[in-house]
Amino acid sequence: MQHSGNFTDQTGGRDPNLRVELPERTSTYLSPPVSPPVSPPQKSPSSPHNRVSSPGLESISDLEKKSQAANSEPAEKEHYSRYPTDPEVHEPRTRNTLQQKKWIFGALAILVCIAIGLGVGLGVGLTRGDGRNAKSTPSSSAVIPQEPRNVTAPSTLSRTGAFNGSGIALASQSFDAGGYGSIVMYFQHHTGEIRSAQLSSEGTWDGGDAREIVAVDAKNGTPIAAVAYARNNTAWWHIFYINTNNTITETVNSNKTNVWSPGPINDLNLQAMDSTNVGLQACWYGSFYSDAAYNHSPVPGQTNTTLSSSDQTVGIHLWYANGPTSFQSVGWTYGDTAWQSQQTFDGYNGHAGVGCYSWGPGSATYVFFMDLDDELNILWKDLNTTLKNTTRHPINQWTKTSVTIPTYANSSVGYTNYLYVQSPDLSIAGFNVTWAAENTTINSKDNFTISGDEGLPGTHLSVTALPDRSGGNSLLAFYQTEGSDITEFVRDLDAGQWTSSRVPIPDQ
Repeated sequence: MQHSGNFTDQTGGRDPNLRVELPERTSTYLSPPVSPPVSPPQKSPSSPHNRVSSPGLESISDLEKKSQAANSEPAEKEHYSRYPTDPEVHEPRTRNTLQQKKWIFGALAILVCIAIGLGVGLGVGLTRGDGRNAKSTPSSSAVIPQEPRNVTAPSTLSRTGAFNGSGIALASQSFDAGGYGSIVMYFQHHTGEIRSAQLSSEGTWDGGDAREIVAVDAKNGTPIAAVAYARNNTAWWHIFYINTNNTITETVNSNKTNVWSPGPINDLNLQAMDSTNVGLQACWYGSFYSDAAYNHSPVPGQTNTTLSSSDQTVGIHLWYANGPTSFQSVGWTYGDTAWQSQQTFDGYNGHAGVGCYSWGPGSATYVFFMDLDDELNILWKDLNTTLKNTTRHPINQWTKTSVTIPTYANSSVGYTNYLYVQSPDLSIAGFNVTWAAENTTINSKDNFTISGDEGLPGTHLSVTALPDRSGGNSLLAFYQTEGSDITEFVRDLDAGQWTSSRVPIPDQ
């Protein structure tokens, strides 16, 4: 639910120029015997944190036990904008004299480069496609996304709290009937380790320290994706990230083993783009995460309780950027031992985020990319091969909707109940999407901007919705506003004001 990095100068002000389906299935549903709620891991006699029902406070990493598109049919483009004109991106809050001098010299250098570029352009011309298909070339008005600043520069490295540019991912903590308001957050600590912290149903955080290490080989600023589900009385947690060799890496845990182990995607040796900002996201597809009845936030077309029925085929789909304008997709079916390569998506910003929605009812699945004009595009694919294929509604083929949303360059994207992006003015905005394949639209009367501190330019973003014991539901959004923080924003699902607080992250 999460993707691209954000970096702020830890010695001064913020710089806005710096910069988380699907094996085939049909809509046929089966009705297997009702499975009892998944039980938490067995209590550890040596641990004082026996109540946690997800990998975390009692987990042992086996990484040394601790150091461990296709031809899409173009649709008429319907540009969605919340602004009469595009707002200006915020300038840095502070800037010292040396930085001003560097800016002047930089501006002169840019003017010289523009003059040279115009001369070359007149001589050889510019070659670009229309960027409208899932597999295409950049659009005529687009510019190839630029490489962000190196996050290893001393002025950008965090020395406390979270890593400056941390990926953020959320997953359910448990799948029992009483699992109200409990989630696990995965993030990158300033030490470079991927760690986890748990939000309890009482609203308090626990973990995030050295006992909660999930991985020790993540690259700086890695995106993080998390998928949690329950099948056959076992709860599973899959965490995806990019390691120091730029390889897509999976680590897996369950409530049976309570040990983080390498996942099967590692066997593919998938190479992500070598950049500080890389799009990556994974989504569960099929029934809503569980074949047991449990409480969750409402999903379009569903109630708050998952029934004991499931799709015929379930699994995980993952997208990752392998180049500045290209994404690859791979899929894993539950019960298989290997992932399968699936498709290439060209003409989209590999430095920006990628999002997906594939766990709702029906046979259509959705993926979201940022195009090269800094606009979010929504693509859909109907996986029900028993339906008749038509020009307007192709079957088993990625097709772009008419909806676009302007975003900040290299924006992250997330979906749970609302579709979230970082707007051009650096605020985080949510959009109510009506999912209907080629007829997908945005309800312009039910959109919002999160009040409070704006996100760092290109901040990673992760969102969710949680049921309350009172019977209501809350929206939650997590992103960085300062660089060493992860800030939580909360609002009632239906309406109300956003409140915020910093997630407590131990320095050690």
